[in-house]
Amino acid sequence: MYMMYSRPMVRKQLYITELQDRALKRQAKALGVSEAELVRQALDDMLREVPGVRAHRREALDRLLDNTRRLAEHHRLVDDYLFDRDALYAEREDRWRQGTRRSS
Repeated sequence: MYMMYSRPMVRKQLYITELQDRALKRQAKALGVSEAELVRQALDDMLREVPGVRAHRREALDRLLDNTRRLAEHHRLVDDYLFDRDALYAEREDRWRQGTRRSS
């Protein structure tokens, strides 16, 4: 059993065709996820109507949203703050230059 995400995982083995294997590899690579994650997502989609599965996904989403709201309450920007990407990059470059001068 593997502990990933917030629930324990159970290892399963299955046989798939070579065509399925190639398609699985291609799709996982295109989406930037593991083959196992893609299989889990497909299984979730197939089981969507099974009692309990949808409720579990909704509970996970609700927990994520609650955590996001809590974080947002504690991380407020000052009212007159304006995001300036160029200024942020310039600040980062200045810190990098100072760091490289010290190490030289």
